Amino acid sequence: MNVLVTGATGFLGRHLCAALVERGDSVRAYVRPATDAAALEALGVEIVRGDLGDAAALRAASAGRELVFNAVGLVSYEWGELARLREANVESVRRVLAAIEPGARLVHVSSAAAVGPSGAPERLADEAQQFPEAARRNPYSVTKREAEDLVLSAVEGGLDAVVGNPTIVLGPGDVYGSSTWPVRRYLQGHLRFHTRGGASFVDVRDTAAGLLAVGEQGRRGQRYLLTSREGNLPWSEFFRRVGEATGVRRRMLPLPPAALRAAVRVVPWPVKPGEARTATEWWLFDPGKAERELGFATRSLAETIRDTAADVP
Repeated sequence: MNVLVTGATGFLGRHLCAALVERGDSVRAYVRPATDAAALEALGVEIVRGDLGDAAALRAASAGRELVFNAVGLVSYEWGELARLREANVESVRRVLAAIEPGARLVHVSSAAAVGPSGAPERLADEAQQFPEAARRNPYSVTKREAEDLVLSAVEGGLDAVVGNPTIVLGPGDVYGSSTWPVRRYLQGHLRFHTRGGASFVDVRDTAAGLLAVGEQGRRGQRYLLTSREGNLPWSEFFRRVGEATGVRRRMLPLPPAALRAAVRVVPWPVKPGEARTATEWWLFDPGKAERELGFATRSLAETIRDTAADVP
């Protein structure tokens, strides 16, 4: 199959390209002019250079592509970054939608943040959850949800599109450190506290395989949460698992949410204010729909943590 991938040089994008090549697809990556694409070229991926703001170049890259994975995105939880988030997460999607050829299928790589937090440690959010008020206080969630709304509106207009919603992605090869930072900062000794709240983790390799299944089997106009059931953890338990899997056991100081939010306003390292605010919510998700409809499965969390830690300097 002829495939186009945007965001291909990112952590998940590179694993996705590798999985597509291994499947035997003809893979083209749309890459910004100054970005290093040597790793993709080594895989045999065709590189087309251009900005997501260049409509003509994006249309040319989309020509003849039967399947498009849109994996472009920016992660930030700071309201001061809203303009950049909207450009990267919303306007870029608008341009991709305009560039896709008629009859092509789009897999929009979104985030579980677009579903919003589950609200309680005993509850897993699923794809049908109403967008909660807590998510409206998170600029990343807001922009990822706006992008999904654009995609689903295009589906109503006849586009064949489906959405994949990964949670926090761990594993090997996060060269920018953008997703695996909780493991990195713990192992490096920079992160010595946790708070009430929790998150959901999934292996990048399992996520890439899940996105291929979304493209093959996902129902038009549907979203699919891609996470590990084992990976739904309170922060205290997550860091205990990191210590257990790596042998690096650190004493972690529990901070109440209010104390954490106050502390990072004064000293924002190693956690920024928006990250602290987000961490105090419960971001726990149910992968049942992907398991039932796509056969989605994940490896053990211990294996994922060990492989993540192997890349930490």
